[in-house]
Amino acid sequence: MIYKIKGKFFTDFYGSAPAVGAEGILKKWCEDKTNAWLLSWADQIKKKGQNAMEALEQILSVFHRDENNNPILGAWMLRKCLIVTGQTMFNAQKDKSHPKKNSIPMGINLIDPIHINVFNGKKISAPDNVKTYTVSLVNRSFFKAYEVIKSGTTFEAQIHSDEEILSKEHMDMIINKCGLIGVGAFRERFGKFTIEKKEVLQ
Repeated sequence: MIYKIKGKFFTDFYGSAPAVGAEGILKKWCEDKTNAWLLSWADQIKKKGQNAMEALEQILSVFHRDENNNPILGAWMLRKCLIVTGQTMFNAQKDKSHPKKNSIPMGINLIDPIHINVFNGKKISAPDNVKTYTVSLVNRSFFKAYEVIKSGTTFEAQIHSDEEILSKEHMDMIINKCGLIGVGAFRERFGKFTIEKKEVLQ
């Protein structure tokens, strides 16, 4: 079956791709006057022998981009979200009508397009902000920074599923609940969405 969905983020959506090797993206951020503080901040926390750009590459997580450098939700991210939702919801050992956990990835075949654009009335061409955090562990603390797209943005995608593995009833349940699992970095708090529209194309 093919489902067409429209999702709307009710939390901010955080980038999850490492910035290492993405110096072009970093330079674009740092050349933007509204984000010039970021390079200055990275300059303050750099280790001996690093320059600010190298320090920033290590701490910044960015959005995946399409061929036009627009931030996107990757199809693989949405697919993973759907799979984890199904594996969290269903327990074939307790309920024989449920799909088995190891069959759920086979039942969710394909997400189109591979680069899912995000909209806020128009296609979003740049993240809204960068959020920085101090992460404290038992032995150490370190800085992290994330590109952010604000809540209220929308996306559309098509989900291709195998009805022999996942019934329409099971897919409906997965699609309806997947936004609670979320996508991107900090899924526990961010990247949460609701399904505003869902239709079966075939």
